[in-house]
Amino acid sequence: MPLTSYLSRERELLAAGGVGGAATNADARRAVVPHWAGGIGGDALLYAVSALLAAGLAAVTIYHGHRVWGAVSAAAYTAGALASLAGLWPGRYRRRGGGHQRRMTIASAVFAASALVPLGMLVAQRAHGVAWSAQPEVDVVERMGRLLVQTGTPYTAVDTLARFQDYTPYLPAMAVFGLPRAELGDAGYTDVRLMFLTVSALLVALAVRLVRPPRLPVRAVHLVAVLPATTLTVATGGDDLPVLALLVLCIACCHLGRAGAGGVAGGLALAMKLTAAPVLLVLAIALHSATKTNANKTDATKTDATKTDANRTERGGRRAAVFAGSALAVAAALVLPAALVSPAALVEHVIRFPAGLTGVESPAASPLPGYLLAHSGAAGRAAGLALLAVAAIAILVWVLRWPPRSAAQAAERAAVGLVVAMLLMPATRFGYLIYPLVLAGTAIALRPTSSSYAWLRPGRAASHRIR
Repeated sequence: MPLTSYLSRERELLAAGGVGGAATNADARRAVVPHWAGGIGGDALLYAVSALLAAGLAAVTIYHGHRVWGAVSAAAYTAGALASLAGLWPGRYRRRGGGHQRRMTIASAVFAASALVPLGMLVAQRAHGVAWSAQPEVDVVERMGRLLVQTGTPYTAVDTLARFQDYTPYLPAMAVFGLPRAELGDAGYTDVRLMFLTVSALLVALAVRLVRPPRLPVRAVHLVAVLPATTLTVATGGDDLPVLALLVLCIACCHLGRAGAGGVAGGLALAMKLTAAPVLLVLAIALHSATKTNANKTDATKTDATKTDANRTERGGRRAAVFAGSALAVAAALVLPAALVSPAALVEHVIRFPAGLTGVESPAASPLPGYLLAHSGAAGRAAGLALLAVAAIAILVWVLRWPPRSAAQAAERAAVGLVVAMLLMPATRFGYLIYPLVLAGTAIALRPTSSSYAWLRPGRAASHRIR
């Protein structure tokens, strides 16, 4: 009975006072449930739930791309769950944290089978003219590249807008991913989803290279790359991938104290989608606050500590200013040309359409509270927008009153804010869940411990503050 054996091992750790005798009994008691949830047993549970979600989507969807992804990924997640359960047999877990390589191998195989395989199938089918082999945003981004080459602006004229497919709810930098198809023609290898995935993978690899963690927590890999929110996006759409990859790189740079580089990465993300804005705001607050100290001082050291804190506060202010300035400069340089060519089109596509202020219904229509309120009449729409404004103010007060002291904490706060926004926005869909999941995974990866669930435990160390 593998689970019984595993829990028996946990009881031995409690009796011994923790791993290697280094932890207290209280620490060990706190570690039992989080470690199991963060171990290979938790992997099996995540894969099983993911398999159910994928199979459910395949059964109810009317879209060909979602059906293909659901059928393929349900089998992939089921195989991952079975492989993870096999790791719970006696002898597989010989020490706490063991089996990391096995878990990473399973996660990599599940990602390949649930994301790359359906992506290849759908790209090939689209090249042969199969309808709904890609989500509408794929055609929209490719049209952006084509219009940018032909007209100098990625937006169609306001007077030609009639269907939701005619709108382009992205900022101008997104058009760069449509340029290969505009220049090289319609072919499988110019499918914009391949551009999204390739660029995003390189950006995330660069972020990992910069941070150089001792080893990536498996749960972070799950949240960033393996769960259905990501693999479905990879296979059928993908426009959120480069935005998130740039935000991951931005957070990594801020974690290392490279405010200028972080601002450039954040500015590029902001020039693609406004979704990046709240994440950048929280990171700027974290940079400003991270160097402040509030440790208890004795009376003899208070004077020197006050001077040191003042210097650190000034340094934090400079970092925040460099970060914000570089992000805004990059975003402005990429957005202003399109705004000058056709300001009305930019506002109509990027502001009014996502806010539900046009006469055309957005395809982002998951039955979440914001969407339901927006479609319950004028009073409901007003109430929904007011609720969204109140929630935004409340989160801003929370972040300012108890500011994040590290890039990891900033990612957590931004994830919470985006979950609230996803619930309350008038045009929303379940796919937006990829943002808080990736941010949560990034926060776990930046924690100064290899335990995936260490961030749930009290008494967080200060060693992971922005350097």
